[in-house]
Amino acid sequence: MRNHLPLAVDLGILLFAWAIVIARFSLVRTHHAQIVSVLILCFTAVDTLKFGPINDLLTSAIDARAVRLLAHILCVAAAAVAAWAAASAVGRLRPGFLVLGVTAAALGLAVLDIVAGNRGLVIEAVEPQYFSLSYFTIYAGSIAIFEAYAVVVLASAIRTDKPHGGLLAPAATVVALFLATGLNAMSLLWYAVRAATGDIGPAEQLQRNSNGNLFAYFTLVVALVGSAAVIRRTVAGNESQARSATNVTELQRLWQDLTDAAPSVKFDMRHFEPDARVVRMITECIDAVYELGLDPAVATRSDLSSQRTTQSRNSTPETLPDARISARDVFDLARRWDQKSLPD
Repeated sequence: MRNHLPLAVDLGILLFAWAIVIARFSLVRTHHAQIVSVLILCFTAVDTLKFGPINDLLTSAIDARAVRLLAHILCVAAAAVAAWAAASAVGRLRPGFLVLGVTAAALGLAVLDIVAGNRGLVIEAVEPQYFSLSYFTIYAGSIAIFEAYAVVVLASAIRTDKPHGGLLAPAATVVALFLATGLNAMSLLWYAVRAATGDIGPAEQLQRNSNGNLFAYFTLVVALVGSAAVIRRTVAGNESQARSATNVTELQRLWQDLTDAAPSVKFDMRHFEPDARVVRMITECIDAVYELGLDPAVATRSDLSSQRTTQSRNSTPETLPDARISARDVFDLARRWDQKSLPD
């Protein structure tokens, strides 16, 4: 179970995975994204248990079988969370059924691990061999069932052309999860079968010895998949801040022009907070547009001069019939108001 990678590589993967977990829970807070974050957390927790120094410390404090049992339960939980993520993407299945499945599998694994006795041996070496076969049948079978459900749900959604906006993330994580725990669980079951028949060859022994290292790499794959949402959220946040700053600058120019043309809408904003001032500027722009009779869908700055000429001839300005102006209309107007400094 223990990783035998070079310490720098092993530690780098573990730190990267934990960084992605923390970043996702901090930055990516939609319901579906949080489910995927829990999935990555399960992988990272298992890899933490397999990390060399931590694994050595835990196995010296408690027996190695207990540490391995905990890792296997977390792998089953990860498969259930993948099924949950897939179901969430298409609006199916409540998590209660998955919790029940994980609980049943965890109890089955724990009971077999305890009843098998002889804590000094790995469960594959405990006699009689049906303990090992039953243990890994529950382990591999529960993971296969959860992952098969996830694949069926996603395939059904794609086949019926009804993909949800969050379908890509669970699809990618299910693929990674199948590689990480599905094939790994099946290989452990195969090792238990071969051990029961007393026919362990070089391939089975290699798989058994490299189990921990493979899971570290699979954890890295899942963390990389999860990092995409963090990168998108960070980039989108920076772009949003830049857009907000530009929008406010454009709004200030529009507000100055409109309130100069319709000074009666102005309110003293010297003591307003910045956010309140922006809201008030939008309100005054809407009031000025109504007073000046401008159509925010087509109006430009040059319309003010013609509007003033019209108002000098007619003291009653033309109002907009049945107009419904929103803040969005004001910002759209601000973007095209000054054609020279703010081109479309």
